[in-house]
Amino acid sequence: MAFWWTEIAGGGCAMGEAADEAEARLEIARAQGRASVNFNERTGRYRWTVVLDEGKTFHGWAETEEDAWWYCKEAVNRPHRGTHHRRPRGLFGLPPA
Repeated sequence: MAFWWTEIAGGGCAMGEAADEAEARLEIARAQGRASVNFNERTGRYRWTVVLDEGKTFHGWAETEEDAWWYCKEAVNRPHRGTHHRRPRGLFGLPPA
């Protein structure tokens, strides 16, 4: 169980409880208006959008509202968002001993 508290842009605050830290981060983003899910009648799908602290945005489409909030949660809780870690290609290796 995680307890969260945050300031809201227009003034005031929001607080609540969440199952874990990942859920708490998503609830904070929702309370601040930085995560949203909207139904698009033309496509019949849900559009999800997340704006992070650095101004980077993530967005996409989902078939159900539950899936859309799952994508929002994943975008908010990426451990290394904005960084690209590249491993060696492995083209060269040591000869067998």
